[in-house]
Amino acid sequence: MSERSDPGAAEPSRRGLFRNLVNGIGAAIVTALAVPLAGFFVLPAFKRSKTVWKEVGRLDDFVAGEIKLVPLRPLERREWPEDWGTEAAWVYRKGERDFVVYDLHCTHVGCPVNWSPQAKRFFSPCHGGVFDADGRVLSGPPPRPLDRYETKIEKGVLYAGAVYRGDRRLGRAVS
Repeated sequence: MSERSDPGAAEPSRRGLFRNLVNGIGAAIVTALAVPLAGFFVLPAFKRSKTVWKEVGRLDDFVAGEIKLVPLRPLERREWPEDWGTEAAWVYRKGERDFVVYDLHCTHVGCPVNWSPQAKRFFSPCHGGVFDADGRVLSGPPPRPLDRYETKIEKGVLYAGAVYRGDRRLGRAVS
């Protein structure tokens, strides 16, 4: 007979040791996978985005009171997968240094809008949305006015920055 000092104490067995070892390895694997996955979902919320300014054109290219479709040329070279291809916008010169740069897309489902100088209206070809020269909805299903770009003028050149929906900055023009 063998003598035990504490008859209620359990002896460590190989099976229990192996179970603890497997559980520890499993916990390490789950942690190694969970930390990067959590970072993938959580960290973009903390990322500070910077405005990517695009050249719209020289001030002399625009006539006061007229609306003109222009290509937007990013000031920084963008590489795939962030290359958005060719972008365009409608520019309305209201006064000497008063410009509005409208996003090309209807606020209903994103169809490109067309400007009619005769009617002095923007028309969305898909669902009959109509906007006035100030971007306000006149008829159709669009839920809000045309989105606008932030603008700045430097050395006689007009630039477009972030897209705004009313007072809220959108992600399309930022990186």
